[in-house]
Amino acid sequence: MSGLFFIRYLPEFLKIKEFFKNFSDRASSFTKCISCRFLVSFMQHYMSSGASEDDVGAVAYKICTMFKIETPRVCAGVSALFKRELTQVLARVALDPSEVCSFLYEGCGSGTPGHDWVVPLPPFPKPTPTPPPPPKPHAPVLRVLHISDVHIDPYYKENTSAVCGEPLCCRATSGQPDTREEASGYWGDYRNCDIPLRTLDNMLAHINKTHKIDYVIWTGDIPPHDIWNYTRNEVINLLHTASKLVYKYLGHVPIFPALGNHESAPVNSFPIPEITGNDSISWLYDEVEKAWSNWLPGTSHTLKLGAFYTAEVYPGLRIISLNMNYCNSLNWWLLVNSTDPTGQLAWLVAQLQMAEDKGEKVHIIGHIPPGEPDCLGMWSSNYYKIINRYESTVTAQFFGHTHSDEYEIFYDKSGPKPRPTNIVYIGPSVTTYDNFNPGYRIYTVDANYPQASRVVIDHETYFANLTEANLKMELNWQFEYSAKKAFNMTSLLPQDWDHLTYRFEQDDTLFQKFYRYFYKSATFSTPHCDTTCKSKYLCRLRRGRSNDPLFC
Repeated sequence: MSGLFFIRYLPEFLKIKEFFKNFSDRASSFTKCISCRFLVSFMQHYMSSGASEDDVGAVAYKICTMFKIETPRVCAGVSALFKRELTQVLARVALDPSEVCSFLYEGCGSGTPGHDWVVPLPPFPKPTPTPPPPPKPHAPVLRVLHISDVHIDPYYKENTSAVCGEPLCCRATSGQPDTREEASGYWGDYRNCDIPLRTLDNMLAHINKTHKIDYVIWTGDIPPHDIWNYTRNEVINLLHTASKLVYKYLGHVPIFPALGNHESAPVNSFPIPEITGNDSISWLYDEVEKAWSNWLPGTSHTLKLGAFYTAEVYPGLRIISLNMNYCNSLNWWLLVNSTDPTGQLAWLVAQLQMAEDKGEKVHIIGHIPPGEPDCLGMWSSNYYKIINRYESTVTAQFFGHTHSDEYEIFYDKSGPKPRPTNIVYIGPSVTTYDNFNPGYRIYTVDANYPQASRVVIDHETYFANLTEANLKMELNWQFEYSAKKAFNMTSLLPQDWDHLTYRFEQDDTLFQKFYRYFYKSATFSTPHCDTTCKSKYLCRLRRGRSNDPLFC
């Protein structure tokens, strides 16, 4: 990169703080592209001059503090944690800055050589899609609990500052609040704070006492958001702590977990199988196998290979749990090789073909939703193609990650008009981070009788009003809404969710109801959603494939 380039675009580079603050927003922008290319070029040139790993960490710290991206304490922690991954990845990658940034941000370049790949499908013809029969009156159903994004903070402390100026507050290190309004509550806080363990314990005890559950899906993210402090021991301890707590209250029914992007140290760091030695991810997957294999007999091989598995729930119904960290664009190891890491998608195709052959129905669970901008476009496109091929077998998908209550629709775009084929349910988070009430969901599934469709026929969401709980020092878990009743839906098939998005366009009162539920009825400064905002939400609801421009 020439000196003229640096001079010409220095004003844009000086917006680097904006680049980092909005790193999870993958909408392409000139500022992001220039900042990204500037940083990558600088690091590549610096490393080629003989800079060591410690040198890279030191310059990263200087950039972080110079541009006041975070506090010096956070800058020091992040620089120390990521310096090895950054140097190891850049040393293995033969891509120029434009190609690296194109990988990180779709639309920020002309493409990335070597990262264009296709998972082949079997040559067997696709069965003609037919709508599932409506459930028989009084037919048996399954009640399925969905919990996600617990983000428990073992260092949470009430009456500390909830506005500490760091990515995570409400800790002793956050300092004392300047005003009463800035103090953290006993059960949690709407601002940049995760929840104490007691809040999760209270919720699980309530569920155990109140609801009849047939099985549990648990879609990832256990550690708190203090990513500058992560250590392997810390995330392992939290994995086992949370797993034991869930088992304590819900171990009388099957539990099906999925791995989140915060489960590793550093965060988002999930090396591909080619990476061996101390940089290998086996340290985590071995612990995942220890924590979960008793719940999931016969899954040790794929758990240790890539933290994914399949299990029969009941005759005719199968769970497939995917490790979505191999679609995560913030997983820098994918720059080395993003082609179906661990062969997970090829394995998924094989599992779905076997299920189709046996007449089984499948529910897929994972953490990062496939339509999220965080999911790499090539991975997402392959997954989208697979789901549409097996639309008669996959009757629902369940994900987390966004912390919000929402959904994504898949479409078959081969005809003159897009046809809805599948639905992704994105479950509400237990954590309050940030601006959410804590919540959980229960799905009612048509199941356990001959010719049962295994589709979701309704879901109910529950939450606790955090403002009220902190005032009364007592959590009151309450019913929020039923999807069928709140949105006046006759069923919850993909075409019904598609129709609902068009109703949102015409009926703003109905959309504002959805928007309130999106935040789990939080009472703390929920942002107003105007017409422009509404268009963005409708886009994300119709986007089962990341960065798909069809409806946006």
